[in-house]
Amino acid sequence: MLQRWNAAPRLALAYQVNEKTQLSGAWGYFYQTPASDLLIRAENRERLRFERAQHFQLTYLRSHDDRTLRVEAYAKTYAQLVRFRENAPQNPLTPFDPTSYRSTGRGYANGVDILWRDRKTLKNADYWVSYGFLDTRRQQRLDPVLAVPTFAARHNLSVVGKYWLAKLHTQVGATYTYNSPRTFHNPNEAGGYNQGRLPSFQDFSLNASYLTTLWKNLTIVHVSCTNVLGRENVFGYRYAAAPDANGLYSGTALRPSAPRMVFVALLISINKKRPADIDTAPE
Repeated sequence: MLQRWNAAPRLALAYQVNEKTQLSGAWGYFYQTPASDLLIRAENRERLRFERAQHFQLTYLRSHDDRTLRVEAYAKTYAQLVRFRENAPQNPLTPFDPTSYRSTGRGYANGVDILWRDRKTLKNADYWVSYGFLDTRRQQRLDPVLAVPTFAARHNLSVVGKYWLAKLHTQVGATYTYNSPRTFHNPNEAGGYNQGRLPSFQDFSLNASYLTTLWKNLTIVHVSCTNVLGRENVFGYRYAAAPDANGLYSGTALRPSAPRMVFVALLISINKKRPADIDTAPE
């Protein structure tokens, strides 16, 4: 569609320290075509370029006796991101001209991801904890300056646990998720672009899976419920395009349509060669 070509060299190396530990690293270029909604006009296809990212990644992995520790550090730079205007005003709510699209955006992302999983310490239990730290800024689409994207949280934590109740042929699980406050642009506040902060995102969910047999086939009845505590998470704000008589932009918080979601599933595994085993916990 762009009538262009690119070369994406990549390199990955791994060193096996011992039977438990491995160090690995990777570097490379990655490209993607601008989104289809940006390529509607023919002049945009002639003017825009592939959006580009350069990745550096270093990984430490130790796995032994049903315990895993994985630490990954990365540094990414972005170039040729699509911008709507070269000289965008501070208020991104103003209309933009599609004929002014340019591949002049840029950005970066640096961070660390840590995963610890343990299936050994507690009998019939499996749990893991993951944490991610992200430092990122981008200038793309309507962004007038280099800024923290609205979808990026600086701190991300997830705790997941599963426990197998052998006598009941049931596996119960729980998940807790935390994301630190994300940015958003509030036209009613001074101090620059994307200066607002949303409340932190938190979710506590429960689930259970019951194993049985139906017509000699392994059958799982699964029930899960998200946001059990009913926390009112806010995903952003939608503001009016023009100020009111007081010079303020009226805004509405973006919330989920319902505080909780309950999911029920019936899974039947049809396998004539392998008998049903309801004494084994599902993965």
